[in-house]
Order: sequence, then C-alpha cells, then structure tokens
Amino acid sequence: MVSVFPKVLLAAACVFSAITNANDHTLSSEGESLYFRALPFLQKIDELNNEMFTVRDMLSTNEKFPAQKREQAKTELQALLKEALPLLTRSAEELNPAAQYRLAVMISNFDSGQQAVDMVCTLLRASFSQGFTPAGLQMLSYCFDEVKTPEFQALIDALPDNETLYGKYYPQPTLMPSCDKDSRSRRSPIVWIDEKSFRANLYMSYATQMSRKNHEQERLRYLKKAAEHGCDRAIDRL
Repeated sequence: MVSVFPKVLLAAACVFSAITNANDHTLSSEGESLYFRALPFLQKIDELNNEMFTVRDMLSTNEKFPAQKREQAKTELQALLKEALPLLTRSAEELNPAAQYRLAVMISNFDSGQQAVDMVCTLLRASFSQGFTPAGLQMLSYCFDEVKTPEFQALIDALPDNETLYGKYYPQPTLMPSCDKDSRSRRSPIVWIDEKSFRANLYMSYATQMSRKNHEQERLRYLKKAAEHGCDRAIDRL
C-alpha cells in the first residue's frame, strides 16, 4: 500500500478523542448525507490501493517499486483524501458508524504511531457499539488487548438481530476476509462484502482466537454462528 499519511488526516481524527459509546441506532440525516458524499472518493481510494497491491505483487524479489508509479499514486491519493476527509470527519462527528469505521480504516492504513492506534480503536469502538459489524471485525485485527475483554464479547452478542439495520451502507470494504475460500482476496486484497459476510467473518475470526483448551464451548458456538452465515471455512471445521 502506498505509504502516505497527510497531517490533515491525524488532525481530523483528533476531533474524536472524546467520543463515547453510543447505543442509539437513530442516525443523523446530516451524517448520512456527508457519508454518501464521501463514498465515491472512498471507493476510488480502495481501487487505487488495490492497483498498488497488484503492481507490487508482480515485482520480482529484487525489483523495486517503480518510483514514477509511486509518486503518481501518492499524488492521486492525496487529492482523493483532500476531498474525502472533511466529509468523512464531519459525518463521524455526527456519530455515523459507517463514517467512523471508514475513518478508522484510513488512519490504520496510513499511520502506525501510538496516537493513531489509540484513535483507530476509539473510532472502531464507537462504531461497533452502535452495532456496525465491520468495526468489530477490524478491531480483531487491530485492537489486540480490547478484543480479549468480556466487554468486546458482549458487543458481539449484542449485534442487532435485524441485519438490514444498516443495509444502505453495504457493501463495505475489508482486507483479506478469513472466510474467503476461493482466494478472491489474493487477486484484490481489499474486497467489498455485505452484512451477512461480515457477520460470518467476525464470528469466524473471533472463534479462531479462542483456545480449544479454555474456551472450547464458546469457540464452537461462534464457529456455528459463522457457518450459519455462510462461512465455508467454519463449515469445514465443524
């Protein structure tokens, strides 16, 4: 992935240092409008990053990433971020869970500093607390201490039965989903999937983090939930 992290991104993210968990699923119309205005730019960012993955994977072991291609991608990415970030930031300020998730993903992609790590987990927690499944899946691969807590498991179990609650926000992007048995993620590392697929991957990923020795019954419970949501890898393990 292109190594670019404009200062504006972290500056925008710092707005959320005071975010608290929210369990009210009533969304701000302003937040929704801002998110969907940002969406075309977000899609182009994902397409650009997938293109960079493809170029990188085609390089031989000792071959360097073409400097001209890198600079071109950097310029394109900065232009897209300049358009998307103000909209996404304002939407997240309105506690829109999809915007919180996408902003967290951006920060995790473009910066690895401790301040960024803290902000990513704050945004993801706020989003997942509203029942937005993609945020929970992202937490499993990023917020390593937090996902081991009973509070995180409670959020998984509290996901709304109505899986169409946020239907208008799907599909959403994720990186190499664990239920991907047909290797589509190897061709396009960033894939866009629906709510059912996110549930399947969340339950599968959570189950695989549990030890057979101490959490066998709980592990099987989440494997079954993953299988019920169509995860082939979970079906194979049961």
